[in-house]
Amino acid sequence: MSATMTAVRIHEHGGPDVLTVERVPVPAPGPGEVLLRVRATSVNWWDAGYRKGIVQPRPGVPSLPLPFQLGREAAGEVAAVGADVRSFAPGDRVVVMTCPACGRCAACRRGDDNLCQDTELPGHQRFGGYAEYVTAPEHGLLKAPDGLDFETLACVLWSYGTVLHMVNARARVQPGDTVLVTGASGGMGTAALQLSRLAGARLIIGLTGSDDKSDAILAAGADTVLNYKDTDIVEQIREHTGGTGVDVVLDNVGGPMVPLAIKAARLGGRIVLAAVMGGRTAEVHIGEIFAKHLDILGTRASTRREQELVLEFAARGQIAPVIGARYPLTEAAAAHRALDAGAHIGKIVLVP
Repeated sequence: MSATMTAVRIHEHGGPDVLTVERVPVPAPGPGEVLLRVRATSVNWWDAGYRKGIVQPRPGVPSLPLPFQLGREAAGEVAAVGADVRSFAPGDRVVVMTCPACGRCAACRRGDDNLCQDTELPGHQRFGGYAEYVTAPEHGLLKAPDGLDFETLACVLWSYGTVLHMVNARARVQPGDTVLVTGASGGMGTAALQLSRLAGARLIIGLTGSDDKSDAILAAGADTVLNYKDTDIVEQIREHTGGTGVDVVLDNVGGPMVPLAIKAARLGGRIVLAAVMGGRTAEVHIGEIFAKHLDILGTRASTRREQELVLEFAARGQIAPVIGARYPLTEAAAAHRALDAGAHIGKIVLVP
């Protein structure tokens, strides 16, 4: 193994061009840490948000230090282990947990380890997967199921783990439900289509602002696709639901999608908000919320068990990440430009 590696880091916040390709020393795993040979990592909106300096790592946590190495998701092989590591050995195929948890804090003790406050998230508090090698704590890795390639593994835990928590724990999607998915062409959107189907939804409507993405959204699992830019979009949604509106809205956009979600939901409907890439604020009619008896919930990350489950689903072929584009690690800036443009379908992968 060479003493140096290729990594992509940021030294300032800004556009894709702040991502710089560098030769840096290969990190050494400390006690309780594992050195991972990264075979694939993915590009997420949160990576872009941290690159721009507009998203905080966690509530109450200071801004990201610079220089920094992004990459919430990564998959590869164990290259070396530090002292006291017992669960992994060189050569093991592993996935970096996107939401590792300490297991000790109040949130972890009550089973809400997705809300753990005593942890270091990859690509957030500790260096992420935008490199040939990265270290991770032993408790922050999962063994990869047989039969899944590294690119698939690098696209499962963040989007699908987060959405599994969104669908099951927060939205409580039930067999027979009607579900509206905003941002249906993105990584979380395509995951929401597939996991809503797995939960038993009978009608899944995908929302997009680009008609040329409709076929891909249908292929990813939607029953029908509507364009949110249509002036009669609410009427179209009601036509598809017998005039009532949908049982559940899974919002992966934020901003203007929030008031639309309120109008699209049925009486007593459930709305779950998971993103702000479309805008961090929204003007809503409070009277409409209580008059319609709506549940509006936020969702954050996923538990260890949910991350294990989505790996099991992928291994059984029950979910299949949609990979819309692949780039060499050295072209991370181009990958971020594609993400910012929003022209891709599903996930974007970087290969070291």
